[in-house]
Amino acid sequence: MKKTFKISCVALTGAAALALAMPAAAQSYDGWCYQKGSSARTKGTVIGAAAGGVLGNVVAGKGNKTEGTILGAVVGGVIGNQVAKKNKEKETASANCLNSRYYIYDRGYYEPPSPPDGYRVAYFSDRPYYSSYWVKRDGEDQRYRR
Repeated sequence: MKKTFKISCVALTGAAALALAMPAAAQSYDGWCYQKGSSARTKGTVIGAAAGGVLGNVVAGKGNKTEGTILGAVVGGVIGNQVAKKNKEKETASANCLNSRYYIYDRGYYEPPSPPDGYRVAYFSDRPYYSSYWVKRDGEDQRYRR
């Protein structure tokens, strides 16, 4: 009985994590920019795992404290990671690009160059407002003109 319960919990947790990750892979992007790096998802995962572990231990029945703690930590970590991801997406939506340069995909999708130290590449599906946009052509930054 215990072994079946453990296997079911692990399978359910894996399926939930996969279902939460799928919609992000299906997006198409308008462009990208460099933004200050953030460790919000790591912090969200750790805090969620700790809170989930405590809650799982409290809720678990007598004799199942270890399984309850582990399952609570895994589920809490996944939830904390996804909450932090949503907050990061809100942060990304406000643009705040390095040197106010937002790069659009003018001639199809390409992988952006590596970001400078302390920055990350932020992808956008909706174009933020800037007075001008940029494209990368032949490794050069060029102001976008229609």
